Amino acid sequence: MGLLNDFSPVKTAVIGCGDISDIYFQNMIQRFKILEIVKCCSRGGASAEAKAEQYGIQKSTMEDILADPEIELIVNLTPAPQHYPIIRAALEAGKHVYTEKVITPSVDQTRELLSMAGSRNLYLCSAPDHFLGSAWQCAREIIDSGFIGEVTSVFASIGQNVGSIAERLGFVNEPAGGIGYDFGIYLTTEMVALLGPATEVCGISRTRFPKRVHKDIAHPQFGSTYMFNNEDLMIGSIQFASGAAAAIHLNGNTIMSAPPQFMIYGTDGILSLPNPGLFSGDVKLYRPGSFEPVAQIPAHGFDHNSRGVGVAEMAWAIRQNRPARASAALGLHCQEILQGIETSCKTKTFYEMTTTCERPAVLPRGYMGLEAFSFGEEGALVFG
Repeated sequence: MGLLNDFSPVKTAVIGCGDISDIYFQNMIQRFKILEIVKCCSRGGASAEAKAEQYGIQKSTMEDILADPEIELIVNLTPAPQHYPIIRAALEAGKHVYTEKVITPSVDQTRELLSMAGSRNLYLCSAPDHFLGSAWQCAREIIDSGFIGEVTSVFASIGQNVGSIAERLGFVNEPAGGIGYDFGIYLTTEMVALLGPATEVCGISRTRFPKRVHKDIAHPQFGSTYMFNNEDLMIGSIQFASGAAAAIHLNGNTIMSAPPQFMIYGTDGILSLPNPGLFSGDVKLYRPGSFEPVAQIPAHGFDHNSRGVGVAEMAWAIRQNRPARASAALGLHCQEILQGIETSCKTKTFYEMTTTCERPAVLPRGYMGLEAFSFGEEGALVFG
């Protein structure tokens, strides 16, 4: 392998310039040498014009981006209902694609796009890429070392107030915007990245409060009623091929002040992990004979908001002709877990998984980019 500077940057364009795009632009432009962000576009054009001026890139159209032979990679940051036609068009144009979560609102559509990418020898990857963060890589290192013995079970729980979120973020009430798909995908992705693929699932997925009232006085429809179309409660059980079992609890009808829980139980210890929506946070280890946990110090980088690390890792994979870690196969499998819980609720039976995936390769330790004598974070994506 040559030196890092021997690899030409992957010319990249962004489609979708909403609220989430700022952290992507900042990270992709400032933190990763392998990426060269050249163009962006949005449906109305105004947000793309603002981002283009802010980040010194070119405002464009989707048609121009797809026709540009120099652009190799497209980062799709649009809402989930727009994903399928955009990703399909990008693949047809011969572009690699990284998309925000979930890949599409439908497992069948996602499966189709994954097959299409494979037949064209193109990379298709997706968020969330938080499993590449310092906390989760630290947990993976502890699990792989056998330090907590054999993992027997996992419990993860999150509480939200989807009504208040829907007042500000309209996508929450669009397909794949409910708490199960929009946030559950973090839980399932981290579980699969740590433990490997699932074999069957069951559970409950419901909309407890479909009729709601706009309570934000700043909302233009303040006081009026509206229908909430997505699940606001999802509780599921997951059986993994490794033998471990997991329970996920996603409640959108509560308050948001309590911290999420993510616990991994092993025969020789227990790991307490941070909010699965974050890249970093406290990793605590409980060992036999002590009721007080011991804080673990991660030896990995990406310890703050690192959205876009999956894009950079994908770009290095393209240049090195190797599998990408945040692959569409991983995204599809984690999405099917959630859809399987929905199906189980409707059929009152266990749902047997039809997809599988490889557990993403662990990142090498020591690439932290913080101290004078540590290696830069991006090196972990190169030499992994």
